[in-house]
Amino acid sequence: MFRGVDDDNSGKLTYEEFKEAFKSLTYGLNDNDINMMVALADEDKDEMISWEEFIPIGIEAIKTFYSRNIARKKAEEMKHPDPEALKLVYWDEITKTYNILRYSFEEVDEIKDGMISL
Repeated sequence: MFRGVDDDNSGKLTYEEFKEAFKSLTYGLNDNDINMMVALADEDKDEMISWEEFIPIGIEAIKTFYSRNIARKKAEEMKHPDPEALKLVYWDEITKTYNILRYSFEEVDEIKDGMISL
């Protein structure tokens, strides 16, 4: 991939060459992802990315973005849990929270009419 976009065979990529290399991948990278990788890869800030700078960033970035995309896809495939099932699982916490809120409300409801002022 590096050599394929190193148009002048200089052993270094311009930012544009680097961006083109990663845009061609099918990992769902957006411009922000690629710009972040450019910033991380150019360790010596010479506005060129050498092979030595490219390899660690490239490998880690691909792993990270690939994993992120798999996680997003799985999250999209998951159905929302049934509210009744959630109620069964969390009923004790719901009851405790309700009682705490009711007690707190009743403490400040001076007129005892079920309403409190701001």
